[in-house]
Amino acid sequence: TVLKKENLPSLMISIVKKDSILFSGGLGFADLDRKIPADSKTQYHLASITKFFVAMSIQRLVADGKLDLNDRLQEIAPELPYSNRWESTDPVRIVHLLEHTAGFEDIQLNKMVNTTGRSFSGITAVKEVGNSLNCRWKPGKMMSYSNPGYNVLGYIIEKVSGVPWNQYINQTLLRPLAMDHTLFDLDGQGRESYAKGYDFRNGIFTLFPFYRPGSNGASSAIVSNASDMAKFLHYLLNTNKYENDGLLQEKDICEMERVHSTLAGQYGLQTGYALGNDFFPNNKKITFRGHNGKGEGFSSWIFFNREAGLAYSISTNCNAYLWPVSQIIEDYLTKNIEPPTLESVMIDRSEIEPMLGYYQFMNPKNERWEFFKRIFGGINLLSIDKDKLVVEKGNGEIDSLIHMGKGIFRLKGNIIASCIIGHDDNGNPFFQGYGSGFYGKISYGPILFQKILIYLGLIAASLSIVYTVVGLPLFLFKKMKAIDFGMICLPAVGTISFILAYRKMGLTDSVNKELFTTFNLTSFSIFAGMLFFGISVVLGAYLLYKSWSQIQGWIKFPLALNIIFLFYLMVLLSIHGWIGIPIWQM
Repeated sequence: TVLKKENLPSLMISIVKKDSILFSGGLGFADLDRKIPADSKTQYHLASITKFFVAMSIQRLVADGKLDLNDRLQEIAPELPYSNRWESTDPVRIVHLLEHTAGFEDIQLNKMVNTTGRSFSGITAVKEVGNSLNCRWKPGKMMSYSNPGYNVLGYIIEKVSGVPWNQYINQTLLRPLAMDHTLFDLDGQGRESYAKGYDFRNGIFTLFPFYRPGSNGASSAIVSNASDMAKFLHYLLNTNKYENDGLLQEKDICEMERVHSTLAGQYGLQTGYALGNDFFPNNKKITFRGHNGKGEGFSSWIFFNREAGLAYSISTNCNAYLWPVSQIIEDYLTKNIEPPTLESVMIDRSEIEPMLGYYQFMNPKNERWEFFKRIFGGINLLSIDKDKLVVEKGNGEIDSLIHMGKGIFRLKGNIIASCIIGHDDNGNPFFQGYGSGFYGKISYGPILFQKILIYLGLIAASLSIVYTVVGLPLFLFKKMKAIDFGMICLPAVGTISFILAYRKMGLTDSVNKELFTTFNLTSFSIFAGMLFFGISVVLGAYLLYKSWSQIQGWIKFPLALNIIFLFYLMVLLSIHGWIGIPIWQM
């Protein structure tokens, strides 16, 4: 039923309990054109689940005494091309890469897929994603998901172990577990045993090509099947039974489940990204830990609870949301488990009330494309109601966070804490919650001022289109001079070209990422469309200036206000790199 409703071509499913493998197999079709059914041997691209395996290899090196989580990256590999202006006091450490707290940006658009026809390795592979390796804040303060950070970890594995990172994982993990059908796709060549990846849009399945990874593959290259993933999950639930196999032991896996480096983690919040795995508060009976992955035509999840002895992995060969499948499996696995009894703690008003106020969102994945989240993504800590902290989210939604002690809160309906309020090293209040969102307390006035200007800019953009629609017949019937029509028409055309370019960029990101990697009609049209918005606003302002003395009456003033707010919008977008960006060479 879910396959049909969610438009999933097929599913890879592994469901495991501590004492048994309940199910390991496939449903649907791995290849829609040839109607090849999916089974336990069908291999799926699991994308970012690779990070969990890379993190386990780093932990293997730590357990063997060859690495330490707090080792400085600069001391291990000074040749790496990263920048950190706080390096002398707050260096990048191995643990920061594992927990995405180095402050690196996520992969840039032109590096998301590899169309060069060759694979990258060693330092060359890291340099391929060097445009993301810039610390935007002191390492260890807050988490921001970064694929390039795991490409660096792949390089570290190679340097310390002396063998390629994928071979090291194969030697220390895959072979001992007899995961013989798990590999790392570094060449982008399809195999007969691979499921084909699809995009479902407008009622049609479109086949995705396979790509080489954009760097060394350590963030996304793993390929596996239901049979092998069942073995892996069984190991996670029974680490004590593998003591003689040279695998990570119970204490090592426990270490991987602990959040080490975030400011929130130091205050006691253990919800969040640990060493290559995340903590998910969705289930109402027990919590699951794991990772998800999304690539071109594939979506995958792996979840486990070692205390309860429950685990499962799922993958589909389509860019789809897997929650409906996950919910069915979790309901089945937890049907005999009673929900925990939850308690709350009264809030100490004297401690929390001084921290009420507006908090700005601070940790976007990409500064260029998500700068607006710093303006519109904030939250308001409104008030205290006994054991609850009342929070207004950026979209106006009100939440009541339930206090569990020491400034740690849980969302209503969750069984574990996922929010915290405290002070940073400088004594400034911070809030972390709603995933790994990090918020710093600031005055709301400057943010409100920016919002107003942006809204006025958007209104001006809309009005410029209205003015053009009104002015067009006047121009056609020679009731308006060409220079006057150009003055109101240029910003409108620029606005429309920007909208079309932005939409084109979104569609390309969904189905044709390879077009970002080279100079071509698509990448140039995005560049030109956004650039023309800036040019048109400047030309419109110039024409208004030239015609100012000839414009009669009050009409000149709304035109002036319109061009001023459009000019502000153009300058803002220019500052953040949205105007005339050559995507192919970011």
